[in-house]
Amino acid sequence: MKVVFLETVEGSGDMGEVKTVAPGYARNYLLPRGLAAPATPHVLKRAERLRELEEERQRAQDEHARELLGKLEGKALVIGVRVGEQGRLYGSVTNADIAEKAGANLGEELDRRVILLPEAIRSVGVYPVPIRLSRHVVPEVPVVVVDAEAPEGVEAAAEALLNPPEELAPPEVEAPAAELDTEDTDAAASEEASSEDSDPAGVSEPGTSSTDSDASTDASEEGARQ
Repeated sequence: MKVVFLETVEGSGDMGEVKTVAPGYARNYLLPRGLAAPATPHVLKRAERLRELEEERQRAQDEHARELLGKLEGKALVIGVRVGEQGRLYGSVTNADIAEKAGANLGEELDRRVILLPEAIRSVGVYPVPIRLSRHVVPEVPVVVVDAEAPEGVEAAAEALLNPPEELAPPEVEAPAAELDTEDTDAAASEEASSEDSDPAGVSEPGTSSTDSDASTDASEEGARQ
């Protein structure tokens, strides 16, 4: 069914836009609520003017959204909650909670539907959450969920999550002096043993002991005296 949108319907059409939609969707939702009208010649004549009005409305909305953006940039939304074991929350943080916190910071109420949170937050941490301030202005704002009863305080706990301290690199460990001396001593002993093995002096022939050699020499000298 072809209709002219009389109001902007997110995800369906902009004001003044002519679109074909499912008949059931038009009869049961769009037409009864005055969001659209059948695309008759009379309504089609209004479509151009409606589009101009929508463009003007969108420009004004974008301008206001940029003003709000200036109040959000560089700032995190800190939400303190009750926390159980292992950082798990008692409950959860929803888009309504974030809309309330952001609205308080901006000084005006925000619809929870502009908080594009894919699922409820159930643990402490830092979560980048898009906020649709207008169709063309959708900043990503850090939402910091911390323990409301943190000993150091909520703000300090949030700061620690946003700027964790850098881990110090482990110092280089040198070999102990005692170990170096032992290695040097072992090397010297090895060289000395090698030197003794290569010296032929005092080495008996295979199968003959040094005692046998001395006895043979004495016997020869005795025979010569006789």
